[in-house]
Amino acid sequence: MTIEMDTDIDEAMLAKAKEVIARWDARAEARKARSEALAGGRPMEADTRTRLAARVNNLLADVRLASRGRRPPSNLALKALVERPTPVTPEEIDESIVQEVVVGARDFLSIEFLERGLLASHSVGRVLISSGGGLRARGTGFLVAPGLLLTNHHVLTSRDLAAICSIEMDYELNRLGPPRQPQVFAFEPDRFFLNDAALDYALVAVAATSDHGAALADYSWLALNPAQGKIVVSDQDYLNIIQHPLGREKEVVVRNNRVLDLRTANDAAADTLGPFLHYEGDTEKGSSGSPVLNDQWAVVALHHSGVPKRDEQGNWLDKEGHVWRREEQSIAEIQWVANEAIRVSSLIAAISNAPVAPQEQDFLNQLLSAQPPARIGDRSRAQEAIGERQPIPAVRPREAERTRRPLAAARPGKANDRPPTPAASATIELPLRITISLDGERLLRQATALGSAQIDRPTVQEALEPEDFADRNGYDPSFLGVTVPLPAIKPQPRFGGALRVLRPARAGDTHELRYHHYSVILCAERRLAYISACNADFGAAVNASRSQGTSSWRNDPRIDGRQQLSGRFYDHNDYDKGHLTRRDDAAWGRAVAEAIAANNDTFLYPNAAPQHYLLNQSDEFTHAGLDLWGDLENYISQQAGGRRLTIFNGCIFGDEDKPLLDALVPLSFYKIVVWRDAGADPGAVGFVLHQDDLVVALPEEAIDPGRFEIRQRRIDDIEAMVDVDFGRVKDWDLLAAARPGEAIEDGGILIRSLDDILLQVSPAAMR
Repeated sequence: MTIEMDTDIDEAMLAKAKEVIARWDARAEARKARSEALAGGRPMEADTRTRLAARVNNLLADVRLASRGRRPPSNLALKALVERPTPVTPEEIDESIVQEVVVGARDFLSIEFLERGLLASHSVGRVLISSGGGLRARGTGFLVAPGLLLTNHHVLTSRDLAAICSIEMDYELNRLGPPRQPQVFAFEPDRFFLNDAALDYALVAVAATSDHGAALADYSWLALNPAQGKIVVSDQDYLNIIQHPLGREKEVVVRNNRVLDLRTANDAAADTLGPFLHYEGDTEKGSSGSPVLNDQWAVVALHHSGVPKRDEQGNWLDKEGHVWRREEQSIAEIQWVANEAIRVSSLIAAISNAPVAPQEQDFLNQLLSAQPPARIGDRSRAQEAIGERQPIPAVRPREAERTRRPLAAARPGKANDRPPTPAASATIELPLRITISLDGERLLRQATALGSAQIDRPTVQEALEPEDFADRNGYDPSFLGVTVPLPAIKPQPRFGGALRVLRPARAGDTHELRYHHYSVILCAERRLAYISACNADFGAAVNASRSQGTSSWRNDPRIDGRQQLSGRFYDHNDYDKGHLTRRDDAAWGRAVAEAIAANNDTFLYPNAAPQHYLLNQSDEFTHAGLDLWGDLENYISQQAGGRRLTIFNGCIFGDEDKPLLDALVPLSFYKIVVWRDAGADPGAVGFVLHQDDLVVALPEEAIDPGRFEIRQRRIDDIEAMVDVDFGRVKDWDLLAAARPGEAIEDGGILIRSLDDILLQVSPAAMR
């Protein structure tokens, strides 16, 4: 069915193109350097070792799968790499390995390449809008999970707009067989809708049955996988685009399209590009929302705009090379020289943290699972069953919020404040328009009926990748001039032991997550930190303030998102994201950039633990002028006469910890501070912050503040409570060395003021 393109989208497309031009121009030097490196046969200069190693291993895995049960690659170098039992490490990567694997894997492609491409094409359709009694083409979209479609925000700008749009599948030429009947599936934004103007994406639910009775379940989908290894900056690593340009029948742009530029860890100007990548490819109006895929037909990015060709004066040019005139010519006549797309890793990072209604969570869970379909449906082009269709595993819906009893003190300024639920109430579910204003950790959610779940963000952050952490040195045991080892996990831990780092940025980081000035070891069972070990320098040249850098929390890409207690655990309850290593302790450096980078590193979920907002806001519950850990550390630094401290922070897990969704919240936290005066032996003190009034009988998402206390405790007593061995630090504990009269009781010293902290030990006690 030949239909016209929708012209209402034109202004949005032009606005996007102007944004792209700014990024394109800002990256001119970086793009030139990459191209020159590739032209000179120096791929190591065009991308990073870590990214190249990930891509090489990804390709080797694909060749292993393709060659299983049949002939191995004839390329002897590729064959040797395929047969080796261990992955290629970043340290091993060189030009010859990159060349042999990228080119060898490409030459090894079989007819399966076309079959996989055909399978991928079944997920792609033409977005239509019903207007004026007819249909117009608005863009392209593709299925990314059962019943869920992805396209651009500028294609579906609102929930109301999506309600009058649909996706047309099977609109394609077929001169070699009977014509296919296009199938139009309505969008159902009342079941799920989410979009974001800054990242230019939109997700919408799709009806289960088409206008001709076809089942959506018979179509494939393209899983979104944020892992590294899908593409690199290379003149031999190609991209493919499946699209409906100008609303025409489905087309594919295959091969000889390559990435021109993307953010990498060795790029000093990476923030100018952020979550986008630039690539070659032939696209037009109507291509918006197309999947950008690699040669394994995995989604690399979401296409959203071209880069217009311009003359020396900056005028846009048409396809004839003349100045394009908006008042006289259509967008279809613009000449494009390159394209911009949003990286999958950035999309997944944004979608993972997006607020959705409880009834929409199943859609999001299936999308984030990144599971490809087990079988192509009976109506698919391939007409082949790849094994038996497996049922999609049921995803446990997010538990409905439970009634909470009122707190004694109101929580000022917390975005998820809600009035106490009356004993008897009725809830009416309506489509919501959710607007979020970010101010640090304060969120304001305003719900109004019948609108779009659009998220307005002041900034767009590129998704982090494991390689981004290759320059983090982490905790320094020699920071105080004497060795203070990183504490170890006991041989027989009670709570599952240390979590293994799946995608380490540095060789040997089996369990340690290194950041600027601190390291974290997570508990595998609890998904929270056994220990967050920090080096704090109160005499550093520069300290970043709270207004510098980010205050947005993010997942660490070196471990799976499900291994971190991230955003959803802090929604609609009284928990704050409590820093373990404090921002103030780590945000220092020799220069401003270093201090800001360290500040940003503290806002990663492995360094967070759910803490009641009163606990996290210090004096609001102590009423003693005591800013909890901050004042303790500052006081110790001043009294001990040193400018440097080594600080161990962590959770004290217990059998009575508080349920929260599918996690448990610790009721106590520890802090151990170590210092060393010039020429003297080190000193150490330990503290425990806990709540005496246990809250296990309260509803799951409620917590009674009770009575929080800080106590100075013997470090060996703290060690007995946790799975952590603090080693020689116990020997420096001032409380353990104090006279019997100075150690108040087995429970330690209750800290009501800073003067209560025991920092001095009598000479007799040291003998």
